[in-house]
Amino acid sequence: MPKPAQKVIEDPRISVNDLANYMVSSDTARMTIIKRSKYPKKPPMIRYSRIRDPIQLYLSDPNRDANPLISCEQMLDQLANDSSQKQLVREDARLSIEVLHALQGMGNKLGPLDFHRAPKKQSKLVISGVTISVRADLIVHGASKGKEQYGAAILRMTQDDASTDAAKSKRRDMGLYVAAIASLHATENIQSNREPANRLSMSIDVQHGEVFQAKTSNTQRISNLENACAMIAAMWPTI
Repeated sequence: MPKPAQKVIEDPRISVNDLANYMVSSDTARMTIIKRSKYPKKPPMIRYSRIRDPIQLYLSDPNRDANPLISCEQMLDQLANDSSQKQLVREDARLSIEVLHALQGMGNKLGPLDFHRAPKKQSKLVISGVTISVRADLIVHGASKGKEQYGAAILRMTQDDASTDAAKSKRRDMGLYVAAIASLHATENIQSNREPANRLSMSIDVQHGEVFQAKTSNTQRISNLENACAMIAAMWPTI
């Protein structure tokens, strides 16, 4: 039986996490990231897909009713202990429970933030000719000097558990780049009667209990992203 043809993405496109990774990688690693984006392989499953909606429900509830998380954990616990399920499904269920517990430990950092459900339909973000696969998981409301403001939050659920100083620094840089992309996405693609504010756009690294908010002055980071995407667009046909 012939092998299925390799999937090829003809126009430059990269995920928000891969772009953040690209920004903190060596030249050799960057080429690998571009190649992986152009010739994607279908993953055996999408990690953490069962917990994203319950987390959104929980965080967007002003009372932070934990019932969505409790119900989700009960379902995941059944999956994790169901011997009829594939090992990958059981492992994902176990790791997803860990994420739910980590989220509940972030009360001090997430408690003051005013989250709202994000629109289901969101336009594509394009930077320097490259389409970025990004979705706001939540909208964040705030105010400053009498002006109502908003931003976008992106949940990041990563499997990296390295604890070296270099790994922590890389996670921080990636988190700040994801926050900058979230700020761009909010400004360009999320309609609101409020004005966008960089500080209200953020990436939430659940496993590591960290919230990375976009800097008030995002100019340099945005410029770096634009330059990187211009390079990705230029390299795309040659890969």
